[in-house]
Amino acid sequence: MSAMSPNLGMRKAAASDSDRTSIRDTSLAFNSPFPHIPGFEMSFTLDHKRLFRPSEIYQTGIQLMYELAQREWTEIVLVMVVEQIANLNVLMMLINPQSPDMPHQLQVMHCVSSLYRALNVMTDGVIFCQLRSQLSLRGLQIGALSITPVVEKLVVAADDPSMSLPDVPGELGMDSGQIIDEADRKFVINYRFYGKPINSKEVSMGIVEAMATATPFSKDAECKELEAISPDGGCGIFIESMPNNRQIFTYKYATKALKLLYQKIIVPQKRFGDIYLDLRYDGQPFGQLRMLKFVSGAQNFTDRVAEGR
Repeated sequence: MSAMSPNLGMRKAAASDSDRTSIRDTSLAFNSPFPHIPGFEMSFTLDHKRLFRPSEIYQTGIQLMYELAQREWTEIVLVMVVEQIANLNVLMMLINPQSPDMPHQLQVMHCVSSLYRALNVMTDGVIFCQLRSQLSLRGLQIGALSITPVVEKLVVAADDPSMSLPDVPGELGMDSGQIIDEADRKFVINYRFYGKPINSKEVSMGIVEAMATATPFSKDAECKELEAISPDGGCGIFIESMPNNRQIFTYKYATKALKLLYQKIIVPQKRFGDIYLDLRYDGQPFGQLRMLKFVSGAQNFTDRVAEGR
């Protein structure tokens, strides 16, 4: 669980020009929801002239984080690509330049760390733009992360009004509905909005945080409980299993619930706020998820969860 700003351990290098920023992570002291990786370093170059809408970055990043969560933490990655989701103009690619006989290889853990860090860098700097990252282990380059436009001419301008994510004012009401997983129609989500609005970037990064928290665990391992707080502390997510004799609630379903929550409920409705998910398999409840507005230090996380019961 993470409630601190991820600015720790960062040092900005001198930019070569006003349109680029270079960042090198020299200590990996940033607060993260997964284990520290000894000897792993990342450097980022951001191109401010090639901008994306924040929603494009978050949707594509959450999809890539979900795909990483379906793999084992130490699994070797050769290449992973997520491109043009629902006509979004973002291509995210992870690539391993090493030959198979080299001792140090790009693994899922390095990919998760670099993607998580990249999304935090963009959110902290409020600059959603083309990014290239070099990933190194004990001084040897083991991989690269690139976030680039699919079609160059569709790159948005800095003053485009869509560069801002919506923040819904006022109460969200009690709207409810149902989502059926298209890949496994036995997996059904019943949802209910029930109160406080949450900053849209807090919601997006809360989903990222929860997804990243799950990645070190096998997708087939039972997920009894998962807690996550967005890096700036404004959004809390709580997931827990429920007794079910037919189907174990695993991290596969926890991460899928997070993905479907964002892709099928939050983004289409443009609603960012307190929500409860009743997770069912083959008609029987086997898990639940709560996303809540959270004020760090002002209210206990458990108390906020209890409000939604």
